[in-house]
Amino acid sequence: MSTGHWSRRQFVGAALTTSVITLGGRVTPAFGAVDSIRRFALVQSTALPIDSAHIKNDLGRNLSRILQIIEQHAAPYDWLAFDDAPLTGHAASFLPAPDVSLGDDDLERLTRAALHHRCWISLGAVRRSCDSILVLSPQGQLHEWPMPPRHAPLPLAGRRAESGLALPIIVVDERRIAVTPMDATATFGAEYIDRGVDIMITMNSSSGCVTPPTTQAAPSLSINVHAAAPWQPLGCNTQGLGRSRVLNAQGDVIAECPTADEHVLVLAGL
Repeated sequence: MSTGHWSRRQFVGAALTTSVITLGGRVTPAFGAVDSIRRFALVQSTALPIDSAHIKNDLGRNLSRILQIIEQHAAPYDWLAFDDAPLTGHAASFLPAPDVSLGDDDLERLTRAALHHRCWISLGAVRRSCDSILVLSPQGQLHEWPMPPRHAPLPLAGRRAESGLALPIIVVDERRIAVTPMDATATFGAEYIDRGVDIMITMNSSSGCVTPPTTQAAPSLSINVHAAAPWQPLGCNTQGLGRSRVLNAQGDVIAECPTADEHVLVLAGL
């Protein structure tokens, strides 16, 4: 797939390349008993920059791209994991938060897509002037948490937390799945382990491109989702650090996108 500067027509109409990695129970034994999620799809996608003179149209264009990707790659019992800024891109940090916030109508389109395709969807987005982690369920339900203040891509105020949950953890078939920004993993890693997290999904589109360190009590799967090149900041693509990847509990890379370009990496046979 070309990594040049997209025209708007090319951007919305292009198809992402896909690779499928089959993981056996021997590699991820703690995940082998999960019957209702057959595939995880790491969506290494591009969010085109937001023009301050055309914010609404540009956000709509990026949302249409996300919905197109969901339509192409969602299947029953899938989890589509996007990075932390697939709507705005990291370059939107100079814009007022309310201007780039995901509206109720936009959110409804995403929840309908999750319900229609019966899939989980995780992504980062500005929501009600709060830089948030969003998880949409196959039942069309929304789970929303604020980004940790030190690690949010946008320095926003007015943060809200989902009542009763200090950390973004979803329980699916007795397996605990956590979603967090990439550079917050080290901060919250110990707490995630204490909460019995089996799978950790980290999202990244900023300059903190170093893969989080692995602890002795790491989750069975650590899924690191990056934004696609060339819109990652300079320096993130050296030695493959800009590629989405999956690590086991020992810190070994067991699956990785072949390039830093737009790509969907599917973990099958879970």
